Formats: sequence, structure tokens, C-alpha cells
Amino acid sequence: MSKYYITTPIYYINDVPHIGHAYTTIAVDVLARYHRAKGDDVFFLTGTDEHGAKIAEAAEKLGKTPREFADELVPKFADVWKKLNISYDQFFRTTNPKHEEYVQDFVEDLQENGYIEKREYEGLYCVGCEKFLKESDLVEGCCPDHKKPPVKQKEENYFFKLSELQDKLLERIENGELKIAPESRKNEIVGKIKQGLEDVSISRAAVEWGVSYPGDSKQTIYVWIDALLNYYTACEIYEKEKFWPASLHLMAKDIVWFHAVIWPAMLIALDLPLPRKVFAHGFFTVNGQKMSKTIGNVIDPNVIIEKYGADAVRFYLLSAFPFGEDGDVSLEKLALSYNKLANDIGNLLQRTISMMVKYNVSGITYKGEEDSVIRDTKYEIRIDKELDSLDFAGALKKITDVAQAENKYIADREPWTLAKEGKTEELTQTLQHSYDCLTSLAQVLQPFMPETAEKMASQLKSLEPMPLFPRIES
Repeated sequence: MSKYYITTPIYYINDVPHIGHAYTTIAVDVLARYHRAKGDDVFFLTGTDEHGAKIAEAAEKLGKTPREFADELVPKFADVWKKLNISYDQFFRTTNPKHEEYVQDFVEDLQENGYIEKREYEGLYCVGCEKFLKESDLVEGCCPDHKKPPVKQKEENYFFKLSELQDKLLERIENGELKIAPESRKNEIVGKIKQGLEDVSISRAAVEWGVSYPGDSKQTIYVWIDALLNYYTACEIYEKEKFWPASLHLMAKDIVWFHAVIWPAMLIALDLPLPRKVFAHGFFTVNGQKMSKTIGNVIDPNVIIEKYGADAVRFYLLSAFPFGEDGDVSLEKLALSYNKLANDIGNLLQRTISMMVKYNVSGITYKGEEDSVIRDTKYEIRIDKELDSLDFAGALKKITDVAQAENKYIADREPWTLAKEGKTEELTQTLQHSYDCLTSLAQVLQPFMPETAEKMASQLKSLEPMPLFPRIES
């Protein structure tokens, strides 16, 4: 049995969860379910990042303390994950007192190893990003992500000597010990490292909502250091040490620098094992525009789950475009995807079972194995290669192609004609063929669409057809 430790980023809770959070989390859930089905020992970690100036600022606007603000918002994330059938093993909060202790211990160890130095620093700080920016990072004087000019700040901070770890980090990436994917993302990271790494501030003097710097109550540990450490401290807190190092950290590309450079450098500094792989997926636009509260095109996952169901949302987001690339989504495309599922898979199941009942076909038995989802079947629906390379869209296309081909098979064989002509043996063979195909489809769909897979298996056993994707009134 192999150990498989997979993580989402811990999501920053300055606002309610949106479809971007769901995209990352669904992808991780599919991989966790896939590895469990293969028999791996899986630890799936997700959670929330609750410290920093941005949280304090958002709380103050609402007249709340940061703790009150966090305690009210965190359940909104947990609730959406429940609605989406996210099978995490642990939901982590950075306000966990044990985590805060481990963070302080980790920073103390960095300091004892000579990788931290206190010095004065003046720079351009973006509150939205919770980081200092260079002049070269700005677009027309503004942060490229938040479209606001950064604030010039001068303060004395503790710095992590990232520059001293540049060669060691580069060596680990180039020899494959730390894999960064997709390849384009790796090339970007390696290129920037070769340009030279600068030491980074790991504390703030003007931020009260955070983990206190050990031995210096006037400083708090920089929120990103606190957040990145969750992957390690969670193993300690929940007695999951056997799972370290992480098999895969998965996140959006805007935070890959923290995960592929700063985080592994911190681990190298303490001679700890590195995560095996960091994968950064792309962004998506909505109807061709970047998601924005100002534009009003932010998609609330709660709304589309209520209308289309969790599985249809899971299917659409991972099939809309290749994982790792940027792409576009829309409610109109979601509706088309839902109808396609109804036509390809829902129709195949209903017509097959209905004909078995109508024509009183006997001798066909359910051959599925509930605890063996990804396995060789008569029809060889194999998606291991696609899932191992995080090609979710490719895996789902392979699955729907099989369903479409089976619908064509039924149309070509015309079992209704076979029944009318009394060709019982050919009729049984035809429906057995479709029945076995559906059994295989139910098995390979389980990581992507767990509710649908369960309904398919149940109906194949009971021979009581029910619509998988009921018609939705617009």
C-alpha cells in the first residue's frame, strides 16, 4: 500500500468561497478518490488561512474582531465542500493554537540554523497580496492583480536568507527531487531562480492579527510563512507524520512562487524532505472576462450546485478545458454540459434498464465491485494514465466517448427490432453488452461523480430506472 498525501492550498478567508476555490478542491478530491480506489493510504488536507492584515481589515469594516470574522466565514467553506462531496480527511485552520506553536518552533529552528536576520527594509507593500512588490512587478504603478498602488512601508523585519539557498533549491528542482508542473510553470520558476533570489521578509511590525514572532512580541510572523507551514504542522498535530512529505501540492498559478520556491527553501534550511510535486493550474475567465465583484460575474458555487447538482458541476469544471491551462467558463456552457450528460450517460442507463425490464431479459447480472473502482473491465475503460498526469478533461472525454459509442451501438443493433422478431439470444447479447458497459462507466466515474456512480450501480442492481439528470426548467 502506497502513501498518498495531497493538499489544496488553505484558502484565504477575506471573502466567501467562489468557483475558483471549488475548481482546485474538486480536482484534489478526484485524485484522492482515485488513489483510495487503487488501494493507497490517502491523507487529503484542506482548510483556511485566517491571519494577516487583509483579514483584520475585512473584519474591521464589519465591526467584528478578526476571530469573530473568521469563525463566521470558515463554516461557509466547509459547507460548500460538503455540498460538493469533497472527501477531505482533515479541515485545517491556521488559528489552531497547536499550529501557532509549531510555526513559532519552526521559525526558531530557522533562526538557530542561521537563516534568519533582522534588518530594516523599505519597500512597496500590497495589502491585497500580503507581500512586498518590486517596481518591475507593477503595471502603471499598480499591483497587477489588485489594480491598486502599493503602499510604501519602512520597518524593521526578520528576513529569511532565501538567497543562500538558491543553488540547493535549483539542484533539487533540476534533478527531479522537487517536480514542478506543468512544464511551462517549471520553466518560469527555474528562469526566475537563475536571475537570483533575494532574501524575503518573514515578519511584520504593523500587523497584530497573526502568530507572534518568537522572542519579539512587537513582530508577527508573515502570513505566508504561517500558511505554508500548515502542510507540515498538520502531520504533526493530527499524528499523520507517516505521510510526510506531501505527494502533491495543488494550487492556482498565482501562488506557485510561494509553493515552489519559498516553501521548499524553508524545508531545505532545516534539512527536511521536500514535497514530491507542486502543480499549479491556470485561471479561468467567466464569459471571457476575469471574475470580478465589480463586474458582477463571480459565480457562487452554492447557486449552481442547487440548480444542477454537485456531480454536474464537478464534471463541467474539470471537462471545460485542459487542467493547467487558462480557460473560460459560463453558466450557458454549464447548462450544455448538463444536457450532454443527460443525453450520453443518463439516456444510456435509462434505455438499457427499461428495455431489460420491458423485454423480460434474464441472465444479466451486475458485475461491479463497490470497493474496486478503477480496475480492468471487459471494455477497458482505462483512465489511469490521464489521472496520473492530471489530465482530467482527457479522462472525462474518454468516458463520454465510450457512452456515445454505446448509444450508437444500441441504435445500430436495434434491440426493439430484435425483440419484435423474437431473436432472444441476440437481444440478450446486445443488452448484456450495454449493461456491462454501464457497469464499467459507473466504476470509472466514481472519482469524478460519486453520487452519479452510486445511483448507476444501484439501478443496475435493482433494474429500477430513474433519471440521473432530470430536465431543468430554465
